[in-house]
Amino acid sequence: MSGTTFDFDQSVAAAWARFAARLAEVLSMMDDTEPLTLVPHEADDDRWYVRFVSPKPDRVTAIVPANWQPEYTWAQAKCLERLGWRRLGPATDYERTINQGDCLGLADDVVEVLRQVFTVDHPVFLGSDVLAEVLQESPIDEDDALADTSLDVVMPADEVHLTALVTTELARTFGSLVMRDGDGSFAVRVGSTMLFIRIPSDCREVRLSSVVVHDISGRSRAAEVLNDVNAHARWVKFYLERDKIIATLPVAARPFVPAHFRLAVEEMSRVVDGVDDLLAASLEGKVTFSDGA
Repeated sequence: MSGTTFDFDQSVAAAWARFAARLAEVLSMMDDTEPLTLVPHEADDDRWYVRFVSPKPDRVTAIVPANWQPEYTWAQAKCLERLGWRRLGPATDYERTINQGDCLGLADDVVEVLRQVFTVDHPVFLGSDVLAEVLQESPIDEDDALADTSLDVVMPADEVHLTALVTTELARTFGSLVMRDGDGSFAVRVGSTMLFIRIPSDCREVRLSSVVVHDISGRSRAAEVLNDVNAHARWVKFYLERDKIIATLPVAARPFVPAHFRLAVEEMSRVVDGVDDLLAASLEGKVTFSDGA
């Protein structure tokens, strides 16, 4: 993970791909004993869900409610139909049944429904009624969470050790809402933006970053605004990458000081969630999560 650039869109796409793979694995082992239902993590809109049942051996049925919002837009309905969901009658939900061996294709299509129909931005915002531990990325290991908690300053032995230390501190701050990628990166929502925590292989630092604003208009105007912002920012620095404004904050990790890391996370979260709406309005851009998302 060398370099300083961070591709937000690529990271989100990779997170969805990993989620689809895990979902397919779960569905391939389903039986008729218990359904699996995906819902919003914060349950602020309990009208939508994606439910999976296995009514017959070697068969899986996926269901989405027909009365969401309470009606789908034309584009949403067409998306469901294109992906194979059908209503058996005017009072029935959308359903799709497959052979259990085709679960990966179904999982990919479910991801598209989650993103295009229900506008779920990232798998971190999904919950499930059962099998949640399977669908969550890299749950926090209790042994890792207890490692070195009595020490104020720790010299990481390697990338694995530093990842465990970072995991411990993020668990204390955000709990189970933190997702971990296979390469040791973490992602968590803070207000209307996403905070990413990345660990370089040399373990010299922990990199905090956030895509604060998307789809801005006018790079020249953005450069002027960011010059002013950076002149007043104490630790967090902002830069322009194509049509995005990205904030970064490196934290020294040799040695790793948990109190310093927690302070950096708090400062980064406060700053990016505090300025993203202002920057988006000033530069005619978009924040990651609008009100009500």
